[in-house]
Amino acid sequence: MELLKPETGQMFWTAISFGVLLLVLWRFGLGPITDMLAEREKRIRESLEQAEHTRLEAERLLRDYEERLAAARAEAQNLIAEGRRLGESLRQEIVTKADEEASRMLTRAREQIARDTESAILELKREVGELSVEIASRIIDRSLTPSDHLELIKGHLGEVEQLT
Repeated sequence: MELLKPETGQMFWTAISFGVLLLVLWRFGLGPITDMLAEREKRIRESLEQAEHTRLEAERLLRDYEERLAAARAEAQNLIAEGRRLGESLRQEIVTKADEEASRMLTRAREQIARDTESAILELKREVGELSVEIASRIIDRSLTPSDHLELIKGHLGEVEQLT
């Protein structure tokens, strides 16, 4: 049991050693440890400030991006609307040109029909005149001279014109 009983001399020297060690640590260890903790606190604070600054910058960039995206969307809508207007304008122009061309073709066709009709009428008058002369010559049983033919044709043409 002697082992469990403390000796006073040993306790005295242990207390003095502990005090000296505490004094040395206080004098030489506490300053650097305190400085190291202060430096660490400063780095943490700076990191937090930098993180806050980075977060604010990221939010600003996000707002800028969203604004540019909205502007790009609006511009795209304007381009689409302009394309539609241009397409409609081109369609109207094409339809107008097609209508004008159809009108010109119809006018040309009517003019051609009128010319062909007039030509057919003149051809018919000529043939009627010749037939009339032939019939008349058979009826009167004599031969007509070319001048007689012309006079008869002109006379018959005048009668045909009055009928038409």
